[in-house]
Amino acid sequence: MKKRIIALMLCIVMCFSVMAGLSSCADEAKKPDAFVIMTEALDGLFNPFFSTTAADGTIVGMTQIGMLSTGYENGEVTIAFGDDEAVVTKAFEEKYDEVSDTTTYTFVIKNGIKFSDGEALTIEDVLFNLYVYLDPVYTGSSTMYSTDILGLTNYRTQTIGDSDSDTDSTITSSAQALANDRLNELINLFKEVGKTGTQGSYSATESTMKEAILAHSLSDGYKAAVSNDPDKVTNQSLLADYELALKLFKEELGTDYVSAQEAFKEVPYKGHSEFDDEIFCFMFYESMVQVEYELGEDGKPDKSKIKKLTPTYRTDITTKEEAIEYIYSRKVSTSLHEIVKYWATAQKLQTEFLAKAKEVILHQNISDDGALLVPNIEGIVSLGHTNNAPATVTVAGETYTVATEHNDDGAPAYENEYDVLQITIDGVDPKAVWNFAFTVAPQHYYAEGYDVDIAANNFGVEYASFDYMTNVIQSTRNIKVPVGAGPYKATNKDNGDNPEGTAFFSDNVVYFKANTYFETLGSGINNPKIGKIRYQVVSSSNALNALETGAVHYVTPQLTDENINKINSLASKGIESTYTDQLGYGYIGINAGKVPNINVRRAIMSAMNTSLALSYYRTGTAETIYWPMSTVSWAYPKADDGSNSRDNGRDYPAINFNEEDAKQKILEYMEKAAEEGVTEEDYEITFTIAGSNLTDHPSYNTLQNAADLLNECGWDIEVVADTQALTKLSTGSLSVWAAAWGSTIDPDMYQVYHKNSTASSVLAWGYREILATPDLYVEENSILNELSDLIDQARETTDREKRCELYEKAMQYVLDLAVELPVYQRSTLYAYNTNVIDADSIPAKEDLNPYTSPIDKIWEIEFAD
Repeated sequence: MKKRIIALMLCIVMCFSVMAGLSSCADEAKKPDAFVIMTEALDGLFNPFFSTTAADGTIVGMTQIGMLSTGYENGEVTIAFGDDEAVVTKAFEEKYDEVSDTTTYTFVIKNGIKFSDGEALTIEDVLFNLYVYLDPVYTGSSTMYSTDILGLTNYRTQTIGDSDSDTDSTITSSAQALANDRLNELINLFKEVGKTGTQGSYSATESTMKEAILAHSLSDGYKAAVSNDPDKVTNQSLLADYELALKLFKEELGTDYVSAQEAFKEVPYKGHSEFDDEIFCFMFYESMVQVEYELGEDGKPDKSKIKKLTPTYRTDITTKEEAIEYIYSRKVSTSLHEIVKYWATAQKLQTEFLAKAKEVILHQNISDDGALLVPNIEGIVSLGHTNNAPATVTVAGETYTVATEHNDDGAPAYENEYDVLQITIDGVDPKAVWNFAFTVAPQHYYAEGYDVDIAANNFGVEYASFDYMTNVIQSTRNIKVPVGAGPYKATNKDNGDNPEGTAFFSDNVVYFKANTYFETLGSGINNPKIGKIRYQVVSSSNALNALETGAVHYVTPQLTDENINKINSLASKGIESTYTDQLGYGYIGINAGKVPNINVRRAIMSAMNTSLALSYYRTGTAETIYWPMSTVSWAYPKADDGSNSRDNGRDYPAINFNEEDAKQKILEYMEKAAEEGVTEEDYEITFTIAGSNLTDHPSYNTLQNAADLLNECGWDIEVVADTQALTKLSTGSLSVWAAAWGSTIDPDMYQVYHKNSTASSVLAWGYREILATPDLYVEENSILNELSDLIDQARETTDREKRCELYEKAMQYVLDLAVELPVYQRSTLYAYNTNVIDADSIPAKEDLNPYTSPIDKIWEIEFAD
């Protein structure tokens, strides 16, 4: 999710796909007509502004190009631009002014670039993208808004005069309170209508609720959350909220059904024939099966041995639809208050209600005719669209004529004139340049029907409009079929144009064909050498088998001894491999919204023997880490001898793990938690492995060992696999999980850890709950304030030594918060079939680095002769 702000080269770093059913790639007599690459499970949200998972972002990245790209020289990442690079920018310069204490970034925009549909890419598209990312109700993963662009806060808050990020934060806090009021309106009404006489028990059918909603007297808090004109708020609004909750819940159950089919393949479920039935798996997933475990030697249930499984649901259910409807009906009528507060449905409702509440607050400063008090962002300027525009501009020693006249499509009217974008920020910000490397999506496609008139401050974006973001930018078409100026364009299995979303991504296959306008990016750019590319969801455990049979041409299996041996055995079939350090690391996360007591979270962290993860990988290709940062980064703390530091100064993460010491530490934290009101039920927690196979994950042994240890201390921990885990993370729906980060080029920690970040990562940590209920999270709020202040300080200097010091302190606060435990740093393995793709078009190992992959420049990959 972090790759979108970089150029295409990094957008496709984690991109892998496969197409099942193709004729054998190993059959040299019949060459394939498509290059087939594997991908992780796809969520299907293929929108450049709102995709959240890395796999979805990879699909989007195939169609996009960025303002800037990256290079790599002498062990350092560099900024890349110009006619020889697949980017929008012809010339670029970053200049600091000591007098004004500002930094200005100047971009000369290339002429003649075309999107894959033949429409021109111009400064209008560039500004459209900027204003989408910087809109105050934008809820995607980009945190460009955190950059201190001149006038940005004034624009976002529609206030004149001195204003800072605290103003924006105050608005967000007020909006969160309104969103809570809106959600509670539904919860309180359900409890009132559905109370049964038994404490904590409720029952209200859909028809009963709808009737009650239409007769309900809306509270002032609800009306204020929906509109700044209370008289316009009717009961139809609350009815729409209820129906949205039901729709989201049914979608969630559909996701659960898919997850359940792969979640119970290992011990203790293995060997129980009941789990061969997909209906049973789903019902078990939804807690509709009573489990009796064997007793251990200590007389307590041994959760590694199931004795008996007793269904508590109707056993005449035979189809997926019936199963989902059964759970849906039961839960909606008895547990709506829990669905809209604790399930993934609740997180989605919160996100929508928060965005709408911000719109309500912000529109108080907009006149009745819609005119904005602050119509634009002062620090973002198209020089050719300003009064008294300069005739020329000098960038990095070269002089360019500034375009002041434009064609109807927004392109400069004269060939040797150029549009010039300048972005000015207060002070310095080492992360800013990477924020400004955003990909440029077409305004005419993503905001169809909206005009652009730069001189009139019309950028094709409806300011602070939740409906615009939801129904225009995220329309069904716009989230299913991406369009851009990247090397490939969406197609279908018949290689047609303008595919429907269901044809572009069908039966786990994504279809691409070459963008014949790609060469318009510059004199040094050629159109893709391979005409067709396919992506298909394939598990990493099956990757090499697919590669061997010829259904796959390029994969990224785990770097295990077994996989290396397998690859070596396939050398005679043209299978080769390479590897490099991963730009990222494996971690275990804990959601403070689901596990609210900090001492409970610290007890969980104390139970983790992270060194167990190393046994999964080939010796020498992975190491245990102790800081929440990739060791690839120059900011990772170093020991006195220059090696990676292993001492983070904290006693609860697993440093030099010892089981007896760990158990003692767990009991100490449990004692503290008991003093704070934690009960036995609070120790019933699910640990989730991201993926389809429980044991085929580097952190499985760490999680299972921790679960066993905690269960010995009286906890009730279950370890499960979930193919939808990464999607659920984006809504903050998991309690404890194992996954991996894909880090960004700069070590800036804002997106993932700052209290004002709106990225999905902070939902996973439980920041929303922490900030919304400060009385419950007193220590956490104190830590978050200190952590965020350190992150801000680190963005105000380019001194690397100083930044390292600040990040080390900041990471200690992350560990104090007990929401993330770093586990391992590993290498990434790539394997490919040289009978299909030309080995000479794959970079040599010495030319690879953590910021690239063998198919970064996918347009240069060729088929073998």
